[in-house]
Amino acid sequence: MKHVVGWLLGVVLGVLGSAAAQEQVTLRFTTWAGGDALTLLQNLAAEYGKQHPGVKVDVETAPFGGYDQKIAVSIAGGNAPDVGWVAERALPGYLENKALLNLRPYVNADSQLILSDYAPTSLVLWSRGDGLYGLPFSFSPIFLYYNKDLFAKAGLPTPQEYLAQNQWNYETFLKAAEAIKKADPGVYGASLFRPDPQLWAGAILSTMYAYGGDVFNKNLTACALDSQGSVQAWQLAQGMVEGGVAPRPGEQATFASGRLGMYADQVSYSAQLRQVNFKWDVAPMPSGPAGRTTLLGQAGYVVFAASKHPKEAVAFLEYLSSIAAMKRTAQFFPPPRGILLNSSTFLNSNPLLNPKSLELAVNRQVAGARTFFVPANFAQINDVVVRYLDRLLRPGANVKEELGRVCQEVNGLLKK
Repeated sequence: MKHVVGWLLGVVLGVLGSAAAQEQVTLRFTTWAGGDALTLLQNLAAEYGKQHPGVKVDVETAPFGGYDQKIAVSIAGGNAPDVGWVAERALPGYLENKALLNLRPYVNADSQLILSDYAPTSLVLWSRGDGLYGLPFSFSPIFLYYNKDLFAKAGLPTPQEYLAQNQWNYETFLKAAEAIKKADPGVYGASLFRPDPQLWAGAILSTMYAYGGDVFNKNLTACALDSQGSVQAWQLAQGMVEGGVAPRPGEQATFASGRLGMYADQVSYSAQLRQVNFKWDVAPMPSGPAGRTTLLGQAGYVVFAASKHPKEAVAFLEYLSSIAAMKRTAQFFPPPRGILLNSSTFLNSNPLLNPKSLELAVNRQVAGARTFFVPANFAQINDVVVRYLDRLLRPGANVKEELGRVCQEVNGLLKK
């Protein structure tokens, strides 16, 4: 009899174990992060799984340039991820295709998703009507990285020193870049572009803002790349390339290689400088005729509408957006939550960046920084600009005429 009871107990436990295994939920979390930032996200996912035994989170990565295409293919194929990153310039396309879950009902129902300490401007991008379609995790202005050794070699004050003297503007920026190139012909003085041409809308966009230019009008119904301020910014960039002061987009002369005096990017780029053999620091972007206005890059956590586990996905998004998690991700992504951004926690979060320099480059620029709002078909518009980059920056280019041609094509796309 004991053997029969034991056998029955074993069967029951086996059935229960099988049912428990079937209840295991696997969430797919997509990101374009790499390096130390990716490792941190993987650690957060693993820790969440330990805290929630019924949930396992798989972190999937794709390069930024192909990220949105990968997500689109997954959704079209009925295999949508559950939670993921979305960049500000890709958001309109996701919204137009109703690909994102409205988080507002969950915010209203869950007291742990508190929005009151988010910077008000950080939520505008992610809101449509009464809906909320993402929670930002990165509130990062474009700022300047500079090679202190190259500045010293050229006998120049640093950008921070120019800033203290109220002389940090684009005229000074250009003169410094020329002096660096003259002191060492084997390097470039500065670059207003990232190495990947697809990501052209970074420093050059900050420069356009400082000159009073833009990519679109306020209603996103017309191209503004041929406006006076935009033309002046691109003329500056073209002159730097033609004069040999700056590399061409696509040329692999990176700041991390020590071959660039100045380079503009965001906090996350600092991870690539962990093992460089030169001294560097950061500073705000230069001021222009329209003031010191830089690009405010945003990225957010979203839940995809086609997620098979929306409840569990929202819970994981809530975990990623918590104060505890953002304290850890702050070293790569300036947090939009005021309680963190304006605290010593953030300023001391990145061991590679001096807290005073970080405060200058990020906190003092955030208030005047601008989010890049784009139409839903921005990917097509981006391809137009990329196609014209060589023509815009070639020696002897008539920048105004070339930008006029760009706008003709862009305006055609905006009418579709």
